[in-house]
Amino acid sequence: MRSAEKANRQYFRAAYRTGQHGWAVEEPSPYALKFFEQLARLVPGGRLLDIGCGEGRHSIAAARMGFEVTGVDFEPLALRRARRFTRAKKAPPITFRQADVFALPLPDSRFDVVVDYGCLHHQRTCDWRRYRASVLRVLKPRGFYVLSVFSPRFRLFQGSRRRWHIAYGAYRRYFTRQDLAAFLGRDFDILEMAEEQNKPGGFWHILARRRTKPD
Repeated sequence: MRSAEKANRQYFRAAYRTGQHGWAVEEPSPYALKFFEQLARLVPGGRLLDIGCGEGRHSIAAARMGFEVTGVDFEPLALRRARRFTRAKKAPPITFRQADVFALPLPDSRFDVVVDYGCLHHQRTCDWRRYRASVLRVLKPRGFYVLSVFSPRFRLFQGSRRRWHIAYGAYRRYFTRQDLAAFLGRDFDILEMAEEQNKPGGFWHILARRRTKPD
């Protein structure tokens, strides 16, 4: 049986090869834009890391707001598209790198903001600790964390008794409010949290700030 990680890699490779997938390619989430606008005032010109950047829709939006952006993804085809979109849209320069979220080839405490729009909810619960440690390593003390994950309202979970499944070859998991509180735990303060209700819906959008010292 394939591991969840291998299943995810095969799914995303096929998705970027064919262009047939269920997420937006060019338009950033309005929730992300709202958070970026706030953060552009709090850390103007700050360094921002976009984890699982895909075709670069949020990287491009952040760069246009003055952030120094690095986008990482483990799928080379995604990065190829991201670079092409960046040139086509005449966006400010963005550094795109192939990388695994669990082994980010980046210096400690480098970023003022870390963004994850679609990576964490593809990770198994047993890997959450490694994921969080990787984010904390590259995020500055008092840095900001922008996160979007599936909520129970996401269409592929409707009628399911489990919080996770493998659909179309990829591992997915939804988060409850309690899950998010436990995941962010003592490392982050949640500044804003909204559940997307309109179509397509089924997502949490979160702005959090890293605590200087855990409670």
